[in-house]
Amino acid sequence: MILRKTILNCSAFSLLFIITISACTNKPSAPASPTLFTKMEPARTGIEFSNDLAYDAKFNIYTYRNFYNGGGVAIGDINNDGLPDLFFTANMKDNKLYLNKGNFEFEDITVKAGITKKNGWSTGVSMADVNGDGLIDIYICN
Repeated sequence: MILRKTILNCSAFSLLFIITISACTNKPSAPASPTLFTKMEPARTGIEFSNDLAYDAKFNIYTYRNFYNGGGVAIGDINNDGLPDLFFTANMKDNKLYLNKGNFEFEDITVKAGITKKNGWSTGVSMADVNGDGLIDIYICN
């Protein structure tokens, strides 16, 4: 009788062990999601911009409350070619206007467009056809 109980217990334990192990398989991996962002080098795109801040006695977080407020990006079609062009503003550096040439290639046309920053602290930018002439206007906050 004891032998029969032992065999039955071992059989039940073995069956339970096999069921548990077979249920512990790897879950199928989720399908790979498409890449949403690919970093492209400035040499490929033509865009080289960085809004770097230089701390000194006049401009720092202690003497200028809005030290970290500023800079911005606007996207608009400035030449009506159907491609989105880019405008970047900087606090202590030059603002940049990039013309989209297609295929993620841009040309810096800041000087050609006459949008060089003389002095000032650019805090933002927007693009819109303000006067209704069909051309995008650029508004830079200084």
